[in-house]
Amino acid sequence: MKPMNLIEIEKAVSGSLVQGEPRARVSGVSIDSRTVKEGELFIAIIGERFDGHSFITEAVKKGARALIVDREIETKSGVGIIRVNDTTVALQDLARYYRHKFAELKVIAITGSAGKTTTKDMISTLLGRKFKIRKTPGNLNNYYGLPLTLLGLEGDEDIAVLEMGMSRLGEIRLLAGIAGPEIGVITNVGPTHLETLGTIENVARGKSELIEALPEEGTAILNYDDPLVRQMKDSFQGEKVIYYGLTAGADLYANSISISGEEGAISFDLTYWEERLEKLTLNKPGRHNLYNALAAIAVAREFGVDWPEIREGLKSIALSSLRWDVTRLENGTIIINDTYNANPLSMRAAIDATLEIAEGRIITVLGAMLELGAEKENAHLELGRYLRKQGVNLLITVGEEGKLIARGALKEGMPPEEVYNLEDNQAAGRLLLELIRPGDTVLIKGSRGVKMEEIVELVLKQGD
Repeated sequence: MKPMNLIEIEKAVSGSLVQGEPRARVSGVSIDSRTVKEGELFIAIIGERFDGHSFITEAVKKGARALIVDREIETKSGVGIIRVNDTTVALQDLARYYRHKFAELKVIAITGSAGKTTTKDMISTLLGRKFKIRKTPGNLNNYYGLPLTLLGLEGDEDIAVLEMGMSRLGEIRLLAGIAGPEIGVITNVGPTHLETLGTIENVARGKSELIEALPEEGTAILNYDDPLVRQMKDSFQGEKVIYYGLTAGADLYANSISISGEEGAISFDLTYWEERLEKLTLNKPGRHNLYNALAAIAVAREFGVDWPEIREGLKSIALSSLRWDVTRLENGTIIINDTYNANPLSMRAAIDATLEIAEGRIITVLGAMLELGAEKENAHLELGRYLRKQGVNLLITVGEEGKLIARGALKEGMPPEEVYNLEDNQAAGRLLLELIRPGDTVLIKGSRGVKMEEIVELVLKQGD
C-alpha cells in the first residue's frame, strides 16, 4: 500500500479524526490484531463471532499507528483515532477510494459457483507474462477480503485480477461497486449457498450482478455451455460479450480434446473467432479446468497477449494452495489434495479429473458440502450415486453428511465392504493408511469448514 495520511483517510471514510496528528501516515491496513505491523491502520471490524474493538490494545502494542472505531475508546496518545458509524463500511469506502487513486489500473473480476480461484490463477499466469499483476490472495473474495486486496495495491500494477464470492443477493453488486471492474468473467452457476439463497435461480441472479455492474465499454466473458450464464448477456448494458466453451456456438471453443502424461495434461485444438490453433496443452487435468483455461485465454487475448506466450503460460499454471495439489509417493500412490472447498459442481469435477489420471484403484475420501440448505440431503445422496456410477473403488466419508454420501453409493449398488463412514478426520486418515496400496489414486475433498487437509497431512507424514 502507498502511504496515506489520516486526514485523507478521514475524508475517504466520512469519519471524524478525534485523536492524532492529521498528517501522520499509515503504511498498510489490517483488520486482524494478530497480524498488525508497525505503522499500519487497524480497523476494528465487528464480525458474527468477534468484535475488533476488543483487540485494540493488542493492535496498538504491535505498532498500529491509527485506529478506525465506531465508539469512544481510550488508548495511548500519539495513536490516531478516526470514529465512524460502521467500521465495515469504512473498510469498504477506504478501499473504493484507494482503488480509484489508480486511474490507469485495469480490473478483472471473476465469479461463479465453482472455479473462481482456479480461473483467477490461470488469468494471472497468462497476463503475468506481460504485465504486473495484483491478484486476490488465497480466497479473500468477500466484503472484507476484497477491500483488503485492493488496499494492498502498491500503485505500479497494470492489472488487478479479483475473485468475488457471495452468499447473499447484493454482495457481488457491493464488491463490484468497490472494485470498478472493466471485465467480468462468470464461470458457472450451481447449487451453492442455498442455505441463504434458496434456489439456483437466485444464485444466477446474484452472479449476474457482476455483469450488470460493468460499464458500457466493458467486456463480459461468459460460459456458453451453462444456460444460466449464457443468458446473462441480457443483464449487460454494453455490447462486447465473449462466449467460451466446448461447443461450436461459442466465440472461443476447444475440441479434439485428449489426455496425455501421468498427471493428465489436456491437449486440445482451439478456435478463437475465425482463427484455429492446434494442439495447445494445459498442464492440469479435468474438463472443468479446460473451461477455466478458456476463460483465461479470452481475457489474455483482450489484453493483447500473443499466442506463443499463451501456449507457454498454459504449460506452467500454478494453482492456489489446497487446490489440486498432487503428491506422488515413492510406491506410486497418488494423493490429490483438493480440500479448499466443495460443492456439488466441484465435487463431480474433481471425481472426473481423478478418473482421468488414475491407473490403479480409485479411493475417494469425502467430507461435507456445506451451506446447501434444504438441498443438503439430496445433494449428498446424489454425490454418492454419482461416484458409484463413475467406478470409484473405495469410498471413505467423514461425519453426518458423509453418511448421506455413503448411503447414496450403497443405494446405487456399491458393495458395503467398499464403503466406510468415520466420525472425524483423524479416524478417516488412520483407516486410509490401512487401506492404501501401491499405485492407488486418492482424492481427498470437502468444504473448507470440515478441514479435510488434516487427512492429507496425516497420510503424507506417514508416507514420508
